[in-house]
Amino acid sequence: MRIKSSLADHVAEQLSFLGTISNRAIFGAVGIFIDDRLLGIVSDDVLYLHTGPSNCDDYLSRGCLQFKPYPNAYNLTTDHHQVPDEILNDPAMLKAWGERALKAAIEAARIKQLAGIERSRHAKQAKKKKDK
Repeated sequence: MRIKSSLADHVAEQLSFLGTISNRAIFGAVGIFIDDRLLGIVSDDVLYLHTGPSNCDDYLSRGCLQFKPYPNAYNLTTDHHQVPDEILNDPAMLKAWGERALKAAIEAARIKQLAGIERSRHAKQAKKKKDK
């Protein structure tokens, strides 16, 4: 199902300087991807950008809500927080927050990759111990 969003199109236009940008359906909303990396989500005309240790406090200090892809799911959230209206309405601030969101997304991917490497290393060590 193709979901259209003028807000997602606007944000994609504003953040196109970050890389190859595309929009596609995700969680019944519109995902904004930079170089195939999920940067933001537009759901019900609300923008959520990727957050991590480097930028999450900016969102939390403003009381921004975390994106819940399935509102009826008990504790299911993503690493995306609602962007305040004053940021969304200021192109320069939106670009700055977009850059920081991309850095947070890259940091998260690096952590997940390292965790996968560590799991693989532990599995290999466990197999060696078992084979002895």
